[in-house]
Amino acid sequence: MDGSPFDTRFPVVLRFEGIGPENLAGYEKHRKRAGGDTGHILEHPPAPNRLLIGDEDWAAKALAEITEMKLQNFAAELQALEQRKRKKDIQNRLAEGPHNPWRPTRHGPMREVILTANKEWFNADPAAVFDEGVDQNQRIADFERLAVDWLKKQFGEDVIHARADLDEEAYHIHAVIMPRVRVEMTRKDRKTGEKKVIATRLMLQPSKFDVIENYEHAQDSVGKWFSEIGLVRGEKRKEAFREAVAKGETPPPKRVHTRTRDWRRKKDVELAKREHNLEARTSAVDERAAAVDEKAAEADAIIEITEAIAQGVVEPTTQDETAKVIPVKGHEKDKAFLRAQRHAKLSPKAASRVARAFRGGWATMFEKARKDAFARVNEDFRAAAKTLDEAKALLARIGGSLGADMSGNVGTLSDLAHRLKKRIAAGNLSQERFREKRGKNKTL
Repeated sequence: MDGSPFDTRFPVVLRFEGIGPENLAGYEKHRKRAGGDTGHILEHPPAPNRLLIGDEDWAAKALAEITEMKLQNFAAELQALEQRKRKKDIQNRLAEGPHNPWRPTRHGPMREVILTANKEWFNADPAAVFDEGVDQNQRIADFERLAVDWLKKQFGEDVIHARADLDEEAYHIHAVIMPRVRVEMTRKDRKTGEKKVIATRLMLQPSKFDVIENYEHAQDSVGKWFSEIGLVRGEKRKEAFREAVAKGETPPPKRVHTRTRDWRRKKDVELAKREHNLEARTSAVDERAAAVDEKAAEADAIIEITEAIAQGVVEPTTQDETAKVIPVKGHEKDKAFLRAQRHAKLSPKAASRVARAFRGGWATMFEKARKDAFARVNEDFRAAAKTLDEAKALLARIGGSLGADMSGNVGTLSDLAHRLKKRIAAGNLSQERFREKRGKNKTL
């Protein structure tokens, strides 16, 4: 141990992932950061990634070796059939061509190994705390040394590649295992019962290693191996699962390790959904805000125009439908008129509403005034006519008593009364024509 005061018990992490020869090209592309999912890569890593086991062209060598295995197996198989003089089988095998040197499985014939620990354990090293650089981080150095030793001890020459990644959030090691085996094909002698080796095949068989075949054994192995630097074995999930089943309890859910690219893809989908929902909500908020602003501008315009009309600086019945307000003559530069004009331009809808309201109100007011005026004039004419009739009768009686000269004056008064009656009649007719004309205009 390094004696750090940040000493905390963290588990060592070991995972296996199945891969095949067809995955090596993509693996190498990602290793060189030339393609694949690179969204989790640090823009400014503390140090470059480094090879720990194998050469730079390890993938090409592995593919070439697998091709050679296929051809050797094919040649050996044809030779065995020829020795047995199985001409028909030879023709069939030639038509089929070489077979892959492994049994088909859902995991593939090779394994990728991932070794790491929680990033907090690496970051608790004094070199990381004081930002002295990766090269001075003793925990990384110790972990790397033990990881390489464990890989070589467990897999020997079958670990064809290992590298340390330092350009991600947590330091970790990737390794590739190509589990080569030589399988002997035997046949039992019918006479002696003895088994004889009749052929050998070069194959890829991951189950040759106990740490791949048995997950619990692998976790025990790395837990013990890394204990010297303070790391511990991971949680014994399978043991807890078996104990829960034995007790009739609900076992804990199995942990499913997700590949980085799958995890990133899932997160990208979630992020895209959140962004879409956020955009939809933002759009709705913007629409509501715009509607509120429009209503506020409309209210301000109605208030300003109405106040300008009340102050007598804007004509109430001559406002333009295009939101233009007309000033009363002499008030073109009045502040109230200028404010009304500015708000009318900001909210033409409000200006139009005010214009319609005042035109309707003004017309109603004038109509009532006209009716009241005609009513008063008619009443006055009726009163005057009655008075004249009474005066005429009175003067006629007086004229009879006063003589012929006075009778002539009374006749003049009678003519005056007759003319007044005509004018009253003409006034009533004019009012009736005015009403008829308004009725026709409304019908049109």
